[in-house]
Amino acid sequence: MLKGCSVARTPPRSGWQRLISLNCRTNGGGPLTGRLPAGTLSRPLMLLRTWGISVALLALGLLGCEPSKAESSAPPMAAAGSGGSMSEPQSCDAGPVPGAAPLRPLTRFQYDNIVRDLLGDATAPARAFPPENEVDGYRTYAAANRVNPLLVESYLTVAESVAARAVTARLAELAPCAEGTDPASCAQQFLDTFGARAFRRPLTEGEKQPLLGLFTLGSQVSYGRGVELIIQAILQSPQFLYRVDALRAPTEETGAVALGGYELAGRLSFTLWGSVPDEALLAAAAEGRLATAADVEREARRLLQDPRARQIVRDFGDQWLNLSRLDGLARDGTELDVNVLNDSLRESLNRYLEETYFSEKGSFEQLFTSQDVWLDAALAPLYGGQAPATGFAAQALPDPRSGLLTQPALLTLLSHSNQTAPVIRGVFVRERFLCLAVPPPPADLNAVPPDPDPNATTRERFRQHTEQEACAACHKLIDGVGFGFERYDQLGRYRAAENGFPVDDSGQVLGTSDPSLEGNYNGLQELAGRIAQSSRARDCLATNWYRYTYGRPEQEADACSMKQVQARFAESGGDLKELLVALTQTDSFLYRPALEAP
Repeated sequence: MLKGCSVARTPPRSGWQRLISLNCRTNGGGPLTGRLPAGTLSRPLMLLRTWGISVALLALGLLGCEPSKAESSAPPMAAAGSGGSMSEPQSCDAGPVPGAAPLRPLTRFQYDNIVRDLLGDATAPARAFPPENEVDGYRTYAAANRVNPLLVESYLTVAESVAARAVTARLAELAPCAEGTDPASCAQQFLDTFGARAFRRPLTEGEKQPLLGLFTLGSQVSYGRGVELIIQAILQSPQFLYRVDALRAPTEETGAVALGGYELAGRLSFTLWGSVPDEALLAAAAEGRLATAADVEREARRLLQDPRARQIVRDFGDQWLNLSRLDGLARDGTELDVNVLNDSLRESLNRYLEETYFSEKGSFEQLFTSQDVWLDAALAPLYGGQAPATGFAAQALPDPRSGLLTQPALLTLLSHSNQTAPVIRGVFVRERFLCLAVPPPPADLNAVPPDPDPNATTRERFRQHTEQEACAACHKLIDGVGFGFERYDQLGRYRAAENGFPVDDSGQVLGTSDPSLEGNYNGLQELAGRIAQSSRARDCLATNWYRYTYGRPEQEADACSMKQVQARFAESGGDLKELLVALTQTDSFLYRPALEAP
Protein backbone atom coordinates (compact mmCIF):
# COMPACT_ATOMS: atom_id res chain seq x y z
CA MET A 1 0.00 0.00 0.00
CA LEU A 2 1.13 3.59 -0.57
CA LYS A 3 4.71 3.51 0.66
CA GLY A 4 4.17 0.19 2.40
CA CYS A 5 7.81 -0.80 2.28
CA SER A 6 8.66 2.32 4.25
CA VAL A 7 6.26 1.20 6.95
CA ALA A 8 8.50 -1.80 7.51
CA ARG A 9 11.44 0.38 8.49
CA THR A 10 9.98 1.37 11.85
CA PRO A 11 8.10 -0.70 14.41
CA PRO A 12 4.48 -0.73 13.17
CA ARG A 13 2.00 0.72 15.62
CA SER A 14 -1.08 -1.24 14.66
CA GLY A 15 -2.18 -4.59 13.36
CA TRP A 16 -2.99 -3.37 9.88
CA GLN A 17 0.41 -1.71 9.57
CA ARG A 18 2.09 -4.99 10.55
CA LEU A 19 0.19 -6.81 7.85
CA ILE A 20 1.00 -4.18 5.23
CA SER A 21 4.65 -4.29 6.23
CA LEU A 22 4.77 -8.08 6.08
CA ASN A 23 2.96 -8.08 2.76
CA CYS A 24 5.47 -5.73 1.18
CA ARG A 25 8.54 -7.50 2.53
CA THR A 26 7.52 -11.08 1.80
CA ASN A 27 4.80 -11.00 -0.79
CA GLY A 28 5.80 -8.21 -3.15
CA GLY A 29 2.59 -6.35 -2.46
CA GLY A 30 0.32 -9.08 -3.82
CA PRO A 31 -2.81 -10.48 -2.16
CA LEU A 32 -2.47 -11.39 1.49
CA THR A 33 -3.18 -15.07 0.96
CA GLY A 34 -2.07 -17.21 3.84
CA ARG A 35 -1.20 -14.24 6.06
CA LEU A 36 -4.49 -13.69 7.85
CA PRO A 37 -6.05 -15.81 10.58
CA ALA A 38 -7.64 -19.01 9.31
CA GLY A 39 -11.11 -18.49 7.88
CA THR A 40 -10.84 -14.69 7.64
CA LEU A 41 -11.16 -14.48 3.87
CA SER A 42 -14.29 -16.60 3.95
CA ARG A 43 -15.85 -14.10 6.35
CA PRO A 44 -15.34 -10.75 4.61
CA LEU A 45 -17.46 -8.71 7.02
CA MET A 46 -15.28 -9.91 9.90
CA LEU A 47 -12.20 -8.98 7.87
CA LEU A 48 -13.55 -5.50 7.29
CA ARG A 49 -14.71 -4.90 10.85
CA THR A 50 -11.63 -6.36 12.52
CA TRP A 51 -8.81 -5.12 10.34
CA GLY A 52 -10.28 -2.14 8.49
CA ILE A 53 -10.58 -1.28 4.84
CA SER A 54 -6.84 -1.09 4.11
CA VAL A 55 -6.22 -4.71 5.00
CA ALA A 56 -9.44 -5.77 3.31
CA LEU A 57 -8.20 -4.22 0.09
CA LEU A 58 -4.77 -5.80 0.47
CA ALA A 59 -6.41 -9.16 0.94
CA LEU A 60 -8.48 -8.63 -2.18
CA GLY A 61 -5.35 -7.68 -4.13
CA LEU A 62 -6.28 -4.06 -4.93
CA LEU A 63 -3.48 -2.38 -3.01
CA GLY A 64 0.22 -3.15 -3.21
CA CYS A 65 3.64 -1.67 -2.59
CA GLU A 66 4.89 1.31 -4.49
CA PRO A 67 6.06 0.28 -8.00
CA SER A 68 9.80 -0.07 -7.82
CA LYS A 69 10.38 0.47 -11.54
CA ALA A 70 8.70 3.84 -11.57
CA GLU A 71 10.60 4.84 -8.47
CA SER A 72 13.93 3.89 -9.95
CA SER A 73 13.32 5.55 -13.30
CA ALA A 74 14.44 8.96 -12.10
CA PRO A 75 18.17 9.65 -11.87
CA PRO A 76 19.59 10.99 -8.61
CA MET A 77 18.45 14.50 -7.78
CA ALA A 78 20.90 17.24 -8.66
CA ALA A 79 21.35 20.43 -6.73
CA ALA A 80 19.10 23.23 -7.91
CA GLY A 81 20.64 25.09 -10.81
CA SER A 82 21.17 28.81 -11.05
CA GLY A 83 18.58 29.26 -13.76
CA GLY A 84 21.24 30.26 -16.25
CA SER A 85 24.16 27.95 -15.61
CA MET A 86 22.90 24.83 -17.39
CA SER A 87 25.01 23.94 -20.39
CA GLU A 88 23.42 24.76 -23.74
CA PRO A 89 21.96 21.65 -25.39
CA GLN A 90 23.89 20.59 -28.48
CA SER A 91 20.64 20.26 -30.43
CA CYS A 92 16.97 20.21 -29.60
CA ASP A 93 15.92 19.14 -33.09
CA ALA A 94 16.99 15.49 -32.99
CA GLY A 95 13.89 14.35 -31.11
CA PRO A 96 12.31 14.66 -27.67
CA VAL A 97 14.69 14.63 -24.71
CA PRO A 98 12.51 14.55 -21.57
CA GLY A 99 13.86 15.07 -18.08
CA ALA A 100 13.27 12.71 -15.19
CA ALA A 101 9.70 11.74 -14.29
CA PRO A 102 9.79 10.53 -10.68
CA LEU A 103 6.80 8.89 -9.08
CA ARG A 104 5.04 11.77 -7.31
CA PRO A 105 2.63 11.60 -4.38
CA LEU A 106 -0.17 14.12 -4.22
CA THR A 107 0.70 17.29 -2.36
CA ARG A 108 -1.55 18.50 0.47
CA PHE A 109 -2.73 21.31 -1.80
CA GLN A 110 -3.71 18.83 -4.52
CA TYR A 111 -5.43 16.44 -2.11
CA ASP A 112 -7.62 19.24 -0.75
CA ASN A 113 -8.52 20.44 -4.24
CA ILE A 114 -9.44 16.95 -5.38
CA VAL A 115 -11.79 16.11 -2.51
CA ARG A 116 -13.41 19.51 -2.99
CA ASP A 117 -13.87 18.98 -6.74
CA LEU A 118 -15.00 15.34 -6.49
CA LEU A 119 -16.94 15.32 -3.23
CA GLY A 120 -17.74 18.94 -2.46
CA ASP A 121 -15.63 18.77 0.70
CA ALA A 122 -14.08 22.21 1.27
CA THR A 123 -12.80 21.51 4.80
CA ALA A 124 -9.15 21.19 3.65
CA PRO A 125 -8.74 17.78 5.30
CA ALA A 126 -5.07 17.48 4.29
CA ARG A 127 -4.26 19.86 7.13
CA ALA A 128 -4.33 16.71 9.25
CA PHE A 129 -1.38 15.28 7.29
CA PRO A 130 2.18 15.73 8.59
CA PRO A 131 3.94 18.86 7.27
CA GLU A 132 5.61 18.60 3.88
CA ASN A 133 9.34 19.04 3.42
CA GLU A 134 10.59 22.05 1.49
CA VAL A 135 13.56 22.07 -0.88
CA ASP A 136 14.50 25.32 -2.63
CA GLY A 137 11.31 26.64 -0.99
CA TYR A 138 9.12 24.13 -2.82
CA ARG A 139 6.90 21.48 -1.27
CA THR A 140 6.33 19.79 -4.63
CA TYR A 141 9.70 18.01 -4.81
CA ALA A 142 9.00 14.30 -5.00
CA ALA A 143 12.37 13.14 -3.66
CA ALA A 144 11.91 15.13 -0.46
CA ASN A 145 8.39 13.94 0.30
CA ARG A 146 8.18 10.18 0.73
CA VAL A 147 5.24 8.50 2.37
CA ASN A 148 5.99 7.50 5.97
CA PRO A 149 4.05 5.61 8.68
CA LEU A 150 2.48 8.75 10.12
CA LEU A 151 1.24 9.84 6.71
CA VAL A 152 -0.16 6.35 6.06
CA GLU A 153 -2.15 6.63 9.30
CA SER A 154 -3.35 10.07 8.21
CA TYR A 155 -4.43 8.80 4.79
CA LEU A 156 -6.58 6.19 6.55
CA THR A 157 -8.26 8.49 9.08
CA VAL A 158 -8.81 11.32 6.61
CA ALA A 159 -10.29 8.94 4.00
CA GLU A 160 -12.73 7.64 6.60
CA SER A 161 -13.85 11.11 7.67
CA VAL A 162 -14.08 12.49 4.12
CA ALA A 163 -16.11 9.50 2.93
CA ALA A 164 -18.47 9.71 5.91
CA ARG A 165 -19.07 13.44 5.35
CA ALA A 166 -19.68 12.95 1.64
CA VAL A 167 -22.27 10.22 2.14
CA THR A 168 -24.00 12.05 4.97
CA ALA A 169 -24.27 15.34 3.10
CA ARG A 170 -24.43 14.45 -0.59
CA LEU A 171 -25.28 10.79 -1.20
CA ALA A 172 -28.27 11.55 -3.43
CA GLU A 173 -26.15 13.90 -5.54
CA LEU A 174 -23.00 11.76 -5.72
CA ALA A 175 -24.54 8.33 -6.20
CA PRO A 176 -28.28 8.67 -6.93
CA CYS A 177 -30.28 5.49 -6.87
CA ALA A 178 -34.01 5.71 -7.56
CA GLU A 179 -36.40 3.52 -5.64
CA GLY A 180 -36.72 0.14 -7.26
CA THR A 181 -33.34 0.37 -9.00
CA ASP A 182 -30.77 -2.33 -8.35
CA PRO A 183 -28.29 -0.80 -5.85
CA ALA A 184 -25.43 -2.73 -7.46
CA SER A 185 -26.05 -1.03 -10.81
CA CYS A 186 -26.13 2.37 -9.08
CA ALA A 187 -22.83 1.56 -7.40
CA GLN A 188 -21.38 0.49 -10.75
CA GLN A 189 -22.38 3.80 -12.31
CA PHE A 190 -20.93 5.76 -9.40
CA LEU A 191 -17.69 3.81 -9.60
CA ASP A 192 -17.40 4.41 -13.35
CA THR A 193 -17.69 8.19 -12.98
CA PHE A 194 -16.13 8.91 -9.58
CA GLY A 195 -13.41 6.31 -10.04
CA ALA A 196 -12.39 7.56 -13.48
CA ARG A 197 -11.92 11.10 -12.24
CA ALA A 198 -10.11 10.01 -9.08
CA PHE A 199 -7.72 7.70 -10.99
CA ARG A 200 -7.53 10.14 -13.94
CA ARG A 201 -8.46 7.28 -16.29
CA PRO A 202 -11.12 4.54 -16.58
CA LEU A 203 -10.75 1.74 -14.05
CA THR A 204 -9.78 -1.72 -15.24
CA GLU A 205 -12.05 -4.67 -14.49
CA GLY A 206 -9.40 -5.92 -12.07
CA GLU A 207 -9.71 -2.65 -10.15
CA LYS A 208 -13.50 -2.51 -10.25
CA GLN A 209 -14.26 -5.94 -8.86
CA PRO A 210 -12.63 -5.54 -5.42
CA LEU A 211 -14.29 -2.14 -5.04
CA LEU A 212 -17.68 -3.54 -5.97
CA GLY A 213 -16.98 -6.34 -3.53
CA LEU A 214 -16.53 -3.74 -0.81
CA PHE A 215 -19.81 -2.14 -1.85
CA THR A 216 -21.51 -5.52 -1.49
CA LEU A 217 -20.13 -5.86 2.03
CA GLY A 218 -21.19 -2.37 3.03
CA SER A 219 -24.60 -2.60 1.42
CA GLN A 220 -25.49 -5.31 3.92
CA VAL A 221 -25.71 -2.37 6.31
CA SER A 222 -27.06 0.22 3.86
CA TYR A 223 -26.62 1.54 0.33
CA GLY A 224 -24.86 4.61 1.72
CA ARG A 225 -22.42 2.47 3.68
CA GLY A 226 -21.48 0.61 0.52
CA VAL A 227 -20.79 3.86 -1.33
CA GLU A 228 -18.82 5.11 1.66
CA LEU A 229 -16.52 2.08 1.50
CA ILE A 230 -15.88 2.67 -2.21
CA ILE A 231 -14.87 6.27 -1.48
CA GLN A 232 -12.67 5.21 1.43
CA ALA A 233 -10.92 2.62 -0.70
CA ILE A 234 -10.29 4.92 -3.65
CA LEU A 235 -8.90 7.67 -1.42
CA GLN A 236 -6.33 5.17 -0.10
CA SER A 237 -5.41 3.61 -3.41
CA PRO A 238 -1.94 4.28 -4.85
CA GLN A 239 -3.64 4.94 -8.19
CA PHE A 240 -5.23 7.95 -6.49
CA LEU A 241 -2.45 9.03 -4.13
CA TYR A 242 0.34 8.85 -6.71
CA ARG A 243 0.65 10.45 -10.12
CA VAL A 244 1.41 7.30 -12.06
CA ASP A 245 2.30 7.04 -15.76
CA ALA A 246 1.24 3.86 -17.53
CA LEU A 247 3.98 1.46 -18.61
CA ARG A 248 4.55 1.92 -22.33
CA ALA A 249 7.39 1.10 -24.71
CA PRO A 250 9.64 3.95 -25.86
CA THR A 251 9.95 4.91 -29.51
CA GLU A 252 12.95 3.31 -31.17
CA GLU A 253 14.09 6.60 -32.71
CA THR A 254 14.46 8.61 -29.50
CA GLY A 255 14.13 6.23 -26.58
CA ALA A 256 11.51 8.55 -25.07
CA VAL A 257 8.01 7.44 -24.12
CA ALA A 258 5.14 9.45 -25.59
CA LEU A 259 2.42 9.87 -22.98
CA GLY A 260 -1.13 8.76 -23.68
CA GLY A 261 -4.19 10.95 -23.58
CA TYR A 262 -5.19 10.12 -20.01
CA GLU A 263 -1.67 10.73 -18.74
CA LEU A 264 -1.58 14.09 -20.50
CA ALA A 265 -5.00 14.93 -19.08
CA GLY A 266 -3.70 14.30 -15.57
CA ARG A 267 -0.56 16.33 -16.16
CA LEU A 268 -2.60 19.21 -17.54
CA SER A 269 -5.06 19.34 -14.67
CA PHE A 270 -2.37 19.05 -12.00
CA THR A 271 -0.21 21.69 -13.70
CA LEU A 272 -2.93 24.29 -14.21
CA TRP A 273 -5.51 23.46 -11.51
CA GLY A 274 -3.70 21.40 -8.91
CA SER A 275 -6.56 18.91 -9.20
CA VAL A 276 -7.98 16.07 -11.31
CA PRO A 277 -9.27 16.41 -14.89
CA ASP A 278 -12.84 17.50 -15.48
CA GLU A 279 -15.20 15.45 -17.61
CA ALA A 280 -14.39 17.46 -20.74
CA LEU A 281 -10.67 16.74 -20.40
CA LEU A 282 -11.26 13.03 -19.83
CA ALA A 283 -13.59 12.98 -22.82
CA ALA A 284 -10.88 14.55 -24.99
CA ALA A 285 -8.51 11.80 -23.88
CA ALA A 286 -11.06 9.05 -24.52
CA GLU A 287 -11.88 10.35 -28.01
CA GLY A 288 -8.26 10.74 -29.13
CA ARG A 289 -8.39 14.53 -29.01
CA LEU A 290 -5.46 14.77 -26.62
CA ALA A 291 -2.71 13.23 -28.71
CA THR A 292 -0.57 16.11 -29.99
CA ALA A 293 1.15 19.18 -28.59
CA ALA A 294 -1.51 21.30 -30.31
CA ASP A 295 -4.24 19.31 -28.56
CA VAL A 296 -2.53 19.87 -25.22
CA GLU A 297 -2.19 23.59 -25.91
CA ARG A 298 -5.88 23.88 -26.81
CA GLU A 299 -6.92 22.25 -23.55
CA ALA A 300 -4.37 24.25 -21.55
CA ARG A 301 -5.93 27.48 -22.76
CA ARG A 302 -9.38 26.19 -21.82
CA LEU A 303 -8.21 25.24 -18.33
CA LEU A 304 -6.67 28.69 -17.82
CA GLN A 305 -10.10 30.26 -18.37
CA ASP A 306 -11.49 28.33 -15.41
CA PRO A 307 -11.36 30.02 -11.96
CA ARG A 308 -9.48 26.98 -10.64
CA ALA A 309 -6.38 28.14 -12.53
CA ARG A 310 -6.07 31.00 -10.07
CA GLN A 311 -5.42 28.62 -7.19
CA ILE A 312 -2.28 27.27 -8.90
CA VAL A 313 -0.84 30.79 -9.11
CA ARG A 314 -1.51 31.22 -5.40
CA ASP A 315 0.14 27.93 -4.51
CA PHE A 316 3.17 28.68 -6.67
CA GLY A 317 3.50 32.19 -5.23
CA ASP A 318 3.18 30.89 -1.69
CA GLN A 319 6.17 28.58 -2.24
CA TRP A 320 8.23 30.79 -4.57
CA LEU A 321 8.06 33.68 -2.10
CA ASN A 322 8.21 31.52 1.07
CA LEU A 323 4.97 33.04 2.38
CA SER A 324 4.51 30.23 4.92
CA ARG A 325 7.21 32.00 6.94
CA LEU A 326 4.70 34.76 7.66
CA ASP A 327 2.86 32.44 10.04
CA GLY A 328 3.35 33.70 13.59
CA LEU A 329 5.76 36.50 12.64
CA ALA A 330 5.48 39.52 14.93
CA ARG A 331 6.57 43.01 13.88
CA ASP A 332 7.05 46.17 15.92
CA GLY A 333 5.04 49.19 14.86
CA THR A 334 1.49 47.85 14.88
CA GLU A 335 -1.08 46.79 17.46
CA LEU A 336 -2.82 44.44 15.06
CA ASP A 337 -3.13 40.85 16.24
CA VAL A 338 -0.25 38.92 14.68
CA ASN A 339 -2.57 36.38 13.05
CA VAL A 340 -4.85 39.07 11.63
CA LEU A 341 -1.83 40.96 10.30
CA ASN A 342 -0.20 37.97 8.67
CA ASP A 343 -3.41 36.51 7.23
CA SER A 344 -4.27 39.87 5.69
CA LEU A 345 -0.75 40.37 4.34
CA ARG A 346 -0.72 36.92 2.79
CA GLU A 347 -4.11 37.41 1.16
CA SER A 348 -3.02 40.85 -0.07
CA LEU A 349 -0.03 39.39 -1.91
CA ASN A 350 -2.06 36.44 -3.21
CA ARG A 351 -4.60 38.87 -4.66
CA TYR A 352 -1.81 40.86 -6.27
CA LEU A 353 -0.31 37.79 -7.95
CA GLU A 354 -3.68 36.41 -8.99
CA GLU A 355 -4.90 39.64 -10.55
CA THR A 356 -1.57 40.31 -12.26
CA TYR A 357 -1.46 36.87 -13.87
CA PHE A 358 -5.07 36.93 -15.00
CA SER A 359 -5.53 40.55 -15.98
CA GLU A 360 -6.01 41.16 -19.70
CA LYS A 361 -2.40 42.30 -20.15
CA GLY A 362 -0.80 40.39 -17.29
CA SER A 363 2.92 40.46 -18.01
CA PHE A 364 6.28 40.00 -16.39
CA GLU A 365 6.83 43.75 -16.65
CA GLN A 366 3.54 44.47 -14.89
CA LEU A 367 4.48 42.02 -12.13
CA PHE A 368 7.41 44.26 -11.17
CA THR A 369 6.03 47.72 -11.98
CA SER A 370 2.32 47.81 -11.05
CA GLN A 371 1.39 50.39 -8.41
CA ASP A 372 -1.51 48.30 -7.09
CA VAL A 373 -1.63 47.13 -3.47
CA TRP A 374 -4.57 45.07 -2.22
CA LEU A 375 -5.82 46.22 1.18
CA ASP A 376 -8.61 45.26 3.55
CA ALA A 377 -9.96 47.13 6.57
CA ALA A 378 -7.14 45.81 8.78
CA LEU A 379 -4.29 46.86 6.47
CA ALA A 380 -5.63 50.14 5.07
CA PRO A 381 -4.84 52.33 8.13
CA LEU A 382 -1.35 50.82 8.36
CA TYR A 383 -0.41 51.79 4.80
CA GLY A 384 -2.36 55.00 4.33
CA GLY A 385 -5.06 53.50 2.14
CA GLN A 386 -8.85 53.60 2.10
CA ALA A 387 -10.60 50.81 3.97
CA PRO A 388 -12.99 48.96 1.62
CA ALA A 389 -16.49 48.22 2.85
CA THR A 390 -15.85 44.49 2.54
CA GLY A 391 -12.99 42.24 1.58
CA PHE A 392 -9.97 43.52 -0.33
CA ALA A 393 -9.64 46.25 -2.93
CA ALA A 394 -6.75 47.26 -5.17
CA GLN A 395 -5.43 50.74 -4.44
CA ALA A 396 -2.66 53.05 -5.60
CA LEU A 397 -1.15 54.35 -2.36
CA PRO A 398 0.06 57.93 -1.93
CA ASP A 399 3.65 56.71 -1.54
CA PRO A 400 5.75 55.23 -4.37
CA ARG A 401 5.11 51.55 -5.09
CA SER A 402 6.57 49.43 -7.84
CA GLY A 403 5.27 45.92 -8.23
CA LEU A 404 6.27 42.83 -6.35
CA LEU A 405 9.29 44.37 -4.62
CA THR A 406 7.09 46.86 -2.75
CA GLN A 407 4.25 44.57 -1.73
CA PRO A 408 3.74 44.91 2.06
CA ALA A 409 3.75 41.15 2.67
CA LEU A 410 7.11 40.63 0.97
CA LEU A 411 8.70 43.63 2.68
CA THR A 412 7.43 42.44 6.06
CA LEU A 413 8.62 38.91 5.46
CA LEU A 414 12.10 40.13 4.51
CA SER A 415 12.67 42.09 7.71
CA HIS A 416 13.63 41.62 11.31
CA SER A 417 10.98 42.16 13.98
CA ASN A 418 12.20 45.66 14.88
CA GLN A 419 14.20 46.80 11.85
CA THR A 420 14.73 46.31 8.16
CA ALA A 421 17.05 43.60 6.85
CA PRO A 422 19.04 44.74 3.81
CA VAL A 423 21.06 41.51 3.76
CA ILE A 424 17.96 39.28 3.77
CA ARG A 425 16.31 41.44 1.13
CA GLY A 426 19.39 41.47 -1.08
CA VAL A 427 19.90 37.71 -0.86
CA PHE A 428 16.22 37.09 -1.63
CA VAL A 429 16.28 39.19 -4.79
CA ARG A 430 19.44 37.56 -6.08
CA GLU A 431 18.28 34.02 -5.34
CA ARG A 432 14.53 34.10 -6.07
CA PHE A 433 14.25 36.78 -8.76
CA LEU A 434 17.63 36.46 -10.51
CA CYS A 435 18.50 32.79 -9.84
CA LEU A 436 21.99 33.75 -8.67
CA ALA A 437 23.59 31.56 -6.02
CA VAL A 438 24.76 33.43 -2.91
CA PRO A 439 27.60 31.76 -0.97
CA PRO A 440 26.75 30.89 2.64
CA PRO A 441 28.36 33.06 5.35
CA PRO A 442 31.43 31.77 7.21
CA ALA A 443 30.57 29.18 9.86
CA ASP A 444 31.99 31.34 12.67
CA LEU A 445 30.07 34.47 11.65
CA ASN A 446 27.75 36.07 14.20
CA ALA A 447 24.63 36.53 12.07
CA VAL A 448 22.74 38.62 14.67
CA PRO A 449 22.03 42.04 13.13
CA PRO A 450 23.40 45.13 14.87
CA ASP A 451 21.01 46.69 17.39
CA PRO A 452 18.98 49.67 16.22
CA ASP A 453 20.76 52.96 16.91
CA PRO A 454 18.66 56.12 17.28
CA ASN A 455 21.63 58.15 16.04
CA ALA A 456 22.24 56.26 12.81
CA THR A 457 20.47 54.87 9.79
CA THR A 458 20.37 51.17 9.00
CA ARG A 459 22.70 51.76 6.07
CA GLU A 460 25.30 53.31 8.35
CA ARG A 461 25.04 50.45 10.85
CA PHE A 462 25.56 47.84 8.13
CA ARG A 463 28.45 49.68 6.48
CA GLN A 464 30.99 47.36 8.14
CA HIS A 465 29.92 44.59 5.74
CA THR A 466 31.53 46.33 2.80
CA GLU A 467 34.39 47.87 4.76
CA GLN A 468 35.71 44.64 6.31
CA GLU A 469 37.78 42.65 3.84
CA ALA A 470 36.42 39.26 5.00
CA CYS A 471 32.84 40.37 4.30
CA ALA A 472 33.24 42.73 1.37
CA ALA A 473 33.37 40.25 -1.52
CA CYS A 474 29.89 38.85 -0.88
CA HIS A 475 28.25 41.90 0.67
CA LYS A 476 29.07 44.12 -2.28
CA LEU A 477 26.81 41.80 -4.27
CA ILE A 478 24.12 41.56 -1.56
CA ASP A 479 23.97 44.93 0.18
CA GLY A 480 24.04 46.89 -3.06
CA VAL A 481 20.65 45.32 -3.81
CA GLY A 482 19.28 45.28 -0.27
CA PHE A 483 19.91 48.98 0.44
CA GLY A 484 17.50 49.85 -2.36
CA PHE A 485 14.64 48.77 -0.06
CA GLU A 486 15.53 51.18 2.76
CA ARG A 487 12.59 53.51 2.20
CA TYR A 488 10.31 50.68 3.42
CA ASP A 489 10.39 49.72 7.09
CA GLN A 490 9.91 46.33 8.78
CA LEU A 491 6.17 46.45 7.98
CA GLY A 492 6.64 47.65 4.42
CA ARG A 493 5.52 51.20 5.26
CA TYR A 494 7.11 54.01 3.28
CA ARG A 495 9.54 56.34 5.03
CA ALA A 496 11.58 59.23 3.66
CA ALA A 497 13.67 59.51 6.83
CA GLU A 498 14.99 57.18 9.53
CA ASN A 499 15.77 58.56 12.99
CA GLY A 500 15.61 62.06 11.54
CA PHE A 501 18.15 61.33 8.80
CA PRO A 502 17.27 61.19 5.09
CA VAL A 503 17.15 57.64 3.78
CA ASP A 504 19.70 56.79 1.11
CA ASP A 505 18.15 54.10 -1.09
CA SER A 506 20.69 54.16 -3.88
CA GLY A 507 22.52 50.97 -4.71
CA GLN A 508 24.52 48.95 -7.17
CA VAL A 509 23.88 45.68 -8.98
CA LEU A 510 26.97 43.59 -9.72
CA GLY A 511 27.81 40.12 -10.98
CA THR A 512 24.63 39.30 -12.91
CA SER A 513 26.02 39.08 -16.47
CA ASP A 514 22.92 41.00 -17.59
CA PRO A 515 23.67 44.51 -18.94
CA SER A 516 20.11 45.65 -18.25
CA LEU A 517 20.66 45.02 -14.53
CA GLU A 518 24.28 46.01 -13.94
CA GLY A 519 25.42 49.30 -12.43
CA ASN A 520 24.30 52.01 -10.06
CA TYR A 521 20.63 52.77 -9.51
CA ASN A 522 18.71 55.37 -7.52
CA GLY A 523 15.84 53.91 -5.50
CA LEU A 524 13.72 50.80 -5.55
CA GLN A 525 11.53 51.99 -8.40
CA GLU A 526 14.56 52.10 -10.71
CA LEU A 527 15.73 48.68 -9.51
CA ALA A 528 12.27 47.20 -10.07
CA GLY A 529 12.18 48.71 -13.55
CA ARG A 530 15.50 47.08 -14.39
CA ILE A 531 14.30 43.70 -13.17
CA ALA A 532 11.15 44.11 -15.26
CA GLN A 533 13.32 44.51 -18.38
CA SER A 534 15.86 41.83 -17.48
CA SER A 535 16.11 38.64 -19.54
CA ARG A 536 17.84 36.97 -16.59
CA ALA A 537 14.95 37.79 -14.26
CA ARG A 538 12.39 36.69 -16.85
CA ASP A 539 14.21 33.38 -17.38
CA CYS A 540 14.48 32.97 -13.61
CA LEU A 541 10.71 33.16 -13.18
CA ALA A 542 10.35 30.49 -15.87
CA THR A 543 12.94 28.37 -14.05
CA ASN A 544 11.06 28.62 -10.78
CA TRP A 545 7.79 27.63 -12.43
CA TYR A 546 9.60 24.68 -14.00
CA ARG A 547 10.88 23.48 -10.61
CA TYR A 548 7.46 23.87 -9.02
CA THR A 549 5.62 22.17 -11.90
CA TYR A 550 7.93 19.21 -12.45
CA GLY A 551 8.60 18.61 -8.75
CA ARG A 552 12.39 18.71 -8.88
CA PRO A 553 15.34 20.95 -9.73
CA GLU A 554 16.35 21.16 -13.35
CA GLN A 555 18.95 18.71 -14.63
CA GLU A 556 21.05 18.42 -17.77
CA ALA A 557 18.34 16.38 -19.49
CA ASP A 558 16.00 19.36 -19.03
CA ALA A 559 18.12 21.72 -21.12
CA CYS A 560 15.88 21.53 -24.19
CA SER A 561 12.66 21.74 -22.16
CA MET A 562 13.97 24.74 -20.21
CA LYS A 563 14.99 26.42 -23.45
CA GLN A 564 11.50 25.79 -24.87
CA VAL A 565 9.77 27.40 -21.88
CA GLN A 566 12.07 30.40 -21.67
CA ALA A 567 11.96 31.04 -25.43
CA ARG A 568 8.15 30.93 -25.61
CA PHE A 569 7.89 33.22 -22.59
CA ALA A 570 10.27 35.73 -24.18
CA GLU A 571 8.53 35.55 -27.58
CA SER A 572 5.20 36.32 -25.90
CA GLY A 573 6.60 39.57 -24.50
CA GLY A 574 6.57 38.13 -21.00
CA ASP A 575 2.86 37.23 -21.03
CA LEU A 576 2.29 35.38 -17.75
CA LYS A 577 -0.51 33.15 -19.00
CA GLU A 578 1.64 32.20 -21.99
CA LEU A 579 4.32 31.08 -19.53
CA LEU A 580 1.82 28.64 -18.03
CA VAL A 581 0.89 27.36 -21.48
CA ALA A 582 4.59 26.97 -22.33
CA LEU A 583 5.06 24.62 -19.38
CA THR A 584 2.70 22.16 -21.11
CA GLN A 585 4.56 22.19 -24.43
CA THR A 586 7.95 20.81 -23.40
CA ASP A 587 9.57 17.46 -24.04
CA SER A 588 9.45 16.84 -20.29
CA PHE A 589 5.68 17.39 -20.25
CA LEU A 590 4.71 15.44 -23.36
CA TYR A 591 7.14 12.55 -22.85
CA ARG A 592 8.98 10.71 -20.15
CA PRO A 593 12.24 8.76 -20.23
CA ALA A 594 12.14 5.02 -20.73
CA LEU A 595 12.28 3.00 -17.53
CA GLU A 596 15.62 1.41 -16.84
CA ALA A 597 15.80 -2.37 -16.95
CA PRO A 598 15.71 -3.89 -13.44
